Order: sequence, then C-alpha cells, then structure tokens
Amino acid sequence: MFQSATQHFNLFVYYSFFIPIMLRCRISTSIAFAVVDRCFVVKKKV
Repeated sequence: MFQSATQHFNLFVYYSFFIPIMLRCRISTSIAFAVVDRCFVVKKKV
C-alpha cells in the first residue's frame, strides 16, 4: 500500500515537473524554427 502510494506521488511529481518543461522546450523550439524559417525566406528573397 505504502509503496504504491509513493509510486503515485513520484509519478505526480515527475509529470508536474516534466510536462511543463517539455511544453516550454517545444514552444521555444517551434519559435526558433519559425525565426530560422523567416531568416531563410528573407535570405532567399535577397
């Protein structure tokens, strides 16, 4: 009983920390890709 409770707590902590970090990383990478795409488009136009 106690072991399963600690497992659930560990999962909760893991998800509460990991998911926001993943979301932030994904958002930042998508922004970076958008900036890079914009730069390449500008260079191609020039």
